[in-house]
Amino acid sequence: MGYWTDLRVWLLRDPAKLIRYLVLFVCCVIVIVQLYECFSKLHDPPISTHSYYNVNQTIEMPAITICREPPYREDVLSQLSKGECPHPKYATCWLDYPFGRIPLDEFFMNGTYEQNETFYSFGLGGAEENVYIDSSLHFYMGRCYTLRPRIAMKRVSKPVGYSLMLEHNVGQTATSDVDFVSGAGWHVFIHDKRENFTEINMKGSGRVEYVFVAINEEIEIKLQSQYFNNVESRKDSCSNQEGYSDLKCGEICIWQDLAEKTNCSGPWMPDVQHQPCNDTDSIRDLIASYKAVYESDDDFDCDCLEPCESRIYTTYVQSRKEFRQPEPRTLIFIYYTTKLISMLEERPSYDATQFISEVGGSLGFLLGLSVLGLIGILEHVSNLLIYLYIIYLYTLLSCTLFFLAVVA
Repeated sequence: MGYWTDLRVWLLRDPAKLIRYLVLFVCCVIVIVQLYECFSKLHDPPISTHSYYNVNQTIEMPAITICREPPYREDVLSQLSKGECPHPKYATCWLDYPFGRIPLDEFFMNGTYEQNETFYSFGLGGAEENVYIDSSLHFYMGRCYTLRPRIAMKRVSKPVGYSLMLEHNVGQTATSDVDFVSGAGWHVFIHDKRENFTEINMKGSGRVEYVFVAINEEIEIKLQSQYFNNVESRKDSCSNQEGYSDLKCGEICIWQDLAEKTNCSGPWMPDVQHQPCNDTDSIRDLIASYKAVYESDDDFDCDCLEPCESRIYTTYVQSRKEFRQPEPRTLIFIYYTTKLISMLEERPSYDATQFISEVGGSLGFLLGLSVLGLIGILEHVSNLLIYLYIIYLYTLLSCTLFFLAVVA
């Protein structure tokens, strides 16, 4: 009872001082909370997105991937497999396949088309040397060819864009194996030149434009592009590695998973370290598993980083008309009509200057502290530390002398 009585007397003796202490305590709590938020934002700053238009002096052309439809030579596949084989996905291709005599690589390479059987002519800005071409083998799409620009273009018009004349062979037909098109022609995929074409991830990536062009058709495609620059944060990582492709990373991840399930790989899976399938059951299991992934709309769980920089191209078909040629050919023009680029950039919206401003505002408004006040506090703290250090040295010296006196 005596303690509570003394406390009540002390509280009632000077209630104004009590109120000051309570207000100071509340302000200190608020300042601590705000300082914690400031340090949190400085450690992991929030990201804001800025959108604007920019007129570039040079224009970066996209990569163009061309895939034939139908993709395979039906007569060659049927001859190699000793049975009717319009496409390798059918079981008839593997019933009597001589696994020990004909390698799977040879089966797929002989069953698809060479570059000189695909391009009658090609160029960028009217010159073939401005373009380099690489090929890739895919199970459903067959052998596709990707054109990438060697240079950036300084002008925008039809003559300085892509001009492609593609040559088909309608005498060798097969059943179309892509659900969203039918008939013979060409699948044209327009994407960032840093991305590698993948038949699994391209459809749902949201970063690829697709156009189907039929035989004996002339088409003009106008381009517009958007540039995205993402900022790597502690929560969301991205890759700045040169030549990195998250779509290719995802495809290799899927291949690896399928190869581990079936314990073998196919010729369209070159980056997987597994032995090729060597019997009918294993190749059919692999194809069935691959088909399930290809036709699925679900995202595959792969630990692949998004690119920090990317471009998305938008296409507009300017004209589409009959290309009058005796041969089964297709003429494609792809070009820009403006140098205006839509830019989307992420930027940290909190830096050291804002941190100092917020901390100073919190201390000044809630606690009445200023720079001079902080200097005075630091002086008192420094004097206190020096005083404590002197006491410590004096105590240590006294103990040492006392110990020496006892020993002596």
